[in-house]
Amino acid sequence: MMIIICLFTLALGGCKEDQQKPESEGASGVEVMEVLSTNTMSDNKDISMTIHHSVKGQDIFLECIITPDFEFKENREIKKQGEGQVVVYLDNKKWGNFAKGAFVLKDVPTGKHSLTIKLLHNDLTEYGIEQTIQIDI
Repeated sequence: MMIIICLFTLALGGCKEDQQKPESEGASGVEVMEVLSTNTMSDNKDISMTIHHSVKGQDIFLECIITPDFEFKENREIKKQGEGQVVVYLDNKKWGNFAKGAFVLKDVPTGKHSLTIKLLHNDLTEYGIEQTIQIDI
């Protein structure tokens, strides 16, 4: 009886339809952006910042991943470890502060630029973590 059940199971297993494999060719009309990553750790090794960036037209898409246990917060008077924001400089000129992990710099002038991202505490003092990347628009 056991042999009959095994044979029956094998026979049914062989009757499955061929599963479709995903196509490896890109769909037409879809633009693919290259995403580049860099990583920096603070001197005391308790916090790390990874930056993913991509350029599309004159816009720079940035994602800042800060680990471990970091929470993006607006300005506060009392400094708390593990809370804060990033400040972005384009060619050594402040572009803005961002209290979120992903954001877009819109309408960046055409050309080669130096982009610096610094991690700040929630009282706007520096963590001592920063990344500078070269961007070509």
